[in-house]
Amino acid sequence: MTVLVEAISVIIRIETIAEKYPGGLDQYISDCPNRSLCMDDEIVRIGFMTPEDTYAFTENLERVGFRCVTDDQFDEIAVADHVGGFALPVEWLQLLDVKIFEGNQKFMVCKIKGSTLGDIVFPVGWNYETSLSKHSLSMDSESLYNRLVFLRHDKGVDFYLDVLTNEEMFIERTSRNTNA
Repeated sequence: MTVLVEAISVIIRIETIAEKYPGGLDQYISDCPNRSLCMDDEIVRIGFMTPEDTYAFTENLERVGFRCVTDDQFDEIAVADHVGGFALPVEWLQLLDVKIFEGNQKFMVCKIKGSTLGDIVFPVGWNYETSLSKHSLSMDSESLYNRLVFLRHDKGVDFYLDVLTNEEMFIERTSRNTNA
């Protein structure tokens, strides 16, 4: 089987979670900080919209004994985004670009190396038409600073005005509770 990779995804083997996470897989699922979790029979994926939230999440996992990076490659925790792929090499995972010509759908998925592609698992309620895979906007820090004007923080979401399009945008946040 295969899981969706969207935004910035943290991917871990289920067996590693069962072994190292306090309370095991059920507690890990319960502790998921957003609605992006999806899993197949081998791996679990949780997505984040900012590097800061991703780092806070992986740092918490490291505090309870997970290893993220060893010898400049991902170890038990891997991080990938749907635009640039893995941030570092990883020996046990493979990313694939999927194109479904009916509906012109394009997205990235991940699986254990050597396993079959199989069915693709998406987060509950995921829909391509409203997904980040279809509608995401990637910007470097300078572009972000010059293009987006912070409006408000409400219930875990930062809202911005995109001055180029005059549209309101949002970034779901999991690692902070402030308005700035």
